[in-house]
Amino acid sequence: MKKTISIMSEEFENEKTGEKVEGVTIMVDGVFKEFLDIIKHQKPQYENNVSLIQDALMKGLESIKNSV
Repeated sequence: MKKTISIMSEEFENEKTGEKVEGVTIMVDGVFKEFLDIIKHQKPQYENNVSLIQDALMKGLESIKNSV
């Protein structure tokens, strides 16, 4: 089973403002999916992958910020 996380990036434009923003898509498959499933089973406060990934991302960014 592959041990990578597949992430894609796309650029979008706000039709009203013309602002360009980056959209990021995370593929949940393979070992990554299994890992998320284990965490969701052990910690029922995570109802879905979105809530789990969002929390992990925010905690990870906070950790990075605090380590600088």
